[in-house]
Amino acid sequence: GYALIDKVKPEELVLDVGCGFNEFKQHIPNLVGVDPANDLADVKTIIEYFAVDKNNRNKFDVAFCLGSINFGEYINVVSQIASVVMCLKPQARIYWRCNPGLKDHGNPECENIDFYQWTPEEHERLAELFGYSVLFMDWDTNNRIYAEWKSKNSSWYE
Repeated sequence: GYALIDKVKPEELVLDVGCGFNEFKQHIPNLVGVDPANDLADVKTIIEYFAVDKNNRNKFDVAFCLGSINFGEYINVVSQIASVVMCLKPQARIYWRCNPGLKDHGNPECENIDFYQWTPEEHERLAELFGYSVLFMDWDTNNRIYAEWKSKNSSWYE
């Protein structure tokens, strides 16, 4: 959570995907929060519709994907990751918090949600697909996967 604040340099631009209540905004001045449902987001849309300048101006150094890319089938997750990566500078980092498919939120409606089956191996595979390396990965006390991806300076999307 908030330990990520210390990983961001003051000059870095941060994209918070699925920002919810946009709680990092008060701690990171160069942050843009994107969320499809929360009015406190800076931009209220899904990540696939969020656009940045194609000439690398206004692209981000860091992305937070903390519980936001957790839903749907493989094609949905890959599309969302592609959308995030297209918003990032070539040497970017992505910080993740992923649900490994657990429906343990204490809400009976969770049974109807199609959670993606994140695993450590899936992180490695998807990071490689998008030209990233997994620098760090661990489980938290709520059985969620935390990970940090670092770009290998890939130009797959150019």
